[in-house]
Amino acid sequence: MPGTGPTPLVLLHGVGQAPMAWEDVVVRLFGSRPLLTPWVPGLLPTAREVPSLSDSAAMIDQTLMLEGMGAVDLCGQSYGAMVAAQVAAGHPDRVRRLVLVAGQVRPPRLLLRAQAAALRLVPASRLADSGVSKDRLQAVLAAVRDADLSAELPRISAPTLVLVGERDRANLPAARKIAELVPDARLEIVPGAGHAVNVDAPAALADLLADFLG
Repeated sequence: MPGTGPTPLVLLHGVGQAPMAWEDVVVRLFGSRPLLTPWVPGLLPTAREVPSLSDSAAMIDQTLMLEGMGAVDLCGQSYGAMVAAQVAAGHPDRVRRLVLVAGQVRPPRLLLRAQAAALRLVPASRLADSGVSKDRLQAVLAAVRDADLSAELPRISAPTLVLVGERDRANLPAARKIAELVPDARLEIVPGAGHAVNVDAPAALADLLADFLG
């Protein structure tokens, strides 16, 4: 029955990652609560299109419904953080607590161009080994170009933890802005971590999640 055990935790990966990117975090949290690591809408290599953030949020809401989950704790990394924020803003009854890792409010065009340029240099075979499609990543970068969460973030009612890696200087201004816009939010910087905190510092992230989620 709902409410008789720990709140499920849903983990949304970022661009260039697959659900397995959470493996080292999941291992540390295993047994403490139900855990779900779905593909973020549009990032599955076989996906035909990249949905808008609002459509992605609706798809996550549907996935949780099919899993029989009510209110959940939701954590997103990078692009997954943007989707998670949209879920919390558009489906407030769905999210008990929210963790946004290396998220963005409105991705800087310069940063997106740099990411696209770096992606062009990565062999497709290298990404495929991780279950990630190069074409899909390019499509996501193009789709996120016009994303803007500045109106949605103030609508988030869930207590929110905003995280950013100490070495992720490109995303630090965005993390501060998110913490400023979300009414009940606090910012923490993860020592030694870069952009992919779930990969760079899984033990620290697991500890932060366990402490914040209770």
